[in-house]
Amino acid sequence: MESYLKSNTENRMVKREVQSRQALYLAEGGVEWAKAHLTTNPDLRKGSLSLDNGQVDVQIELSGGDYKVTSKGLSGLAVRKIEEHLELVNDSWVSKSYQELHQ
Repeated sequence: MESYLKSNTENRMVKREVQSRQALYLAEGGVEWAKAHLTTNPDLRKGSLSLDNGQVDVQIELSGGDYKVTSKGLSGLAVRKIEEHLELVNDSWVSKSYQELHQ
């Protein structure tokens, strides 16, 4: 019984870690999605994507000529949120700051 409980606990820990990483990758993908769409639609302010392994919600604010993109990735029970300040310079995105937001 003890072996079963230990292996079951380890299995849940691994699953949570995988979901957490997937949520972070989803959030980073949301920033990339925002970059791609902002080049053609600079008035874009939000978006949402549903994928096989989770969901991404993106909020975009114009801040003094720069864009503040906040992207939240959800995978299973895991939620990861990042914020990136972007500037478009010579048709290329420049990241001015990047941080993970902890809730």
